[in-house]
Amino acid sequence: MPHPRPWSPLTDAEYALLAPHLPLTGPGRPIADPRARLDAIFQAVTSTLPWRHTRSPHAATDTVHRTFRRWARAGVWSRLLKLAARKRAPKTLRRLIDWIAACHRRTYRILGLPVLALARRLNIPNALPGPSWMLPDPNLSEMVHRCVFWALSQPLTQAIRPYLRNCIRLLRTAEGRRRIPASLIPQ
Repeated sequence: MPHPRPWSPLTDAEYALLAPHLPLTGPGRPIADPRARLDAIFQAVTSTLPWRHTRSPHAATDTVHRTFRRWARAGVWSRLLKLAARKRAPKTLRRLIDWIAACHRRTYRILGLPVLALARRLNIPNALPGPSWMLPDPNLSEMVHRCVFWALSQPLTQAIRPYLRNCIRLLRTAEGRRRIPASLIPQ
């Protein structure tokens, strides 16, 4: 996998491509300079620092983080990840995929399992908030649940019991680890 692109301010072409997907209004005042806000968000998510230690000359850290959360709830990062993952996505957007994936990865605490399911479905592992084998797998869980329901609809015989035991093991795998070591979490 190539090294992620280090942060630099957005070019005019990059911002022109992203601007139509950004909600410029919301609760409160409209965003005065959305390009600077987007630059500040990308700078924060591409660094290894927590939000409270990031600084932007254009807006307060709380304001940048609040905008990030609003846009996450509005589905901006998921929508941009889908657009960047398309085979015929513009090269300008493909160059931003690492930054968009970093934003998407940080939305896991806000949006939960749908973030994991989307990153897995699009096959973008750097959009996952940890190694895929340690994270919950909603698709595997649904498949195993269907198998369990099928097995429970059958007469309970000795042959079905090992099948159900294996389903329980698979469900434990599908739920992921309770704790992921910090050294394995991507920044």
